[in-house]
Amino acid sequence: MDPYNPPNQKVKTISEEQFRKVTDCLNDLAAKLHVTALLLVDSTGQILAKKNQSNLKMDQTLIATLAASSYAAAREMARISGEKKNFQMVLYEGETQNLFISSIDKNCFLMVVFEKGVALGMVRLFTKRTILQLTPLLAEHSKEETETNQIFTDQFQRQLDQELDQSFKEFE
Repeated sequence: MDPYNPPNQKVKTISEEQFRKVTDCLNDLAAKLHVTALLLVDSTGQILAKKNQSNLKMDQTLIATLAASSYAAAREMARISGEKKNFQMVLYEGETQNLFISSIDKNCFLMVVFEKGVALGMVRLFTKRTILQLTPLLAEHSKEETETNQIFTDQFQRQLDQELDQSFKEFE
């Protein structure tokens, strides 16, 4: 088993158009809040989109990977405690920075890095509104991905059938 790509967890990708729309959502959220950074991360820790507001002095790839682990742990704690879905948010409070992780869907979350002086209630409110905008964008992608995978599967099956038919004809 590959520890970097656990089973049943696909690496999420987004189209250029979706990336633009997601970036617009992140820019809008950043304009409403004084945040250090916004990271849209999939469950494997891959950063799908980000917005930096200041000279962030943290390894964003590492923090995204650690946040994905935390997200997976929260999902398991929710399951064990009888929740039907993942916990919607996780908050880490520090002396100078806070990390707010909010679930978008089962494979994606938004991480908001903000300074201690920013009101948590405002972060929660505006993040929730942003997630309501992001959810259909990411769901649209999942539908497109499924349709694309079906096309490839159908095309592959037809080509395989043709090749097998051709191979058997050679033996006749």
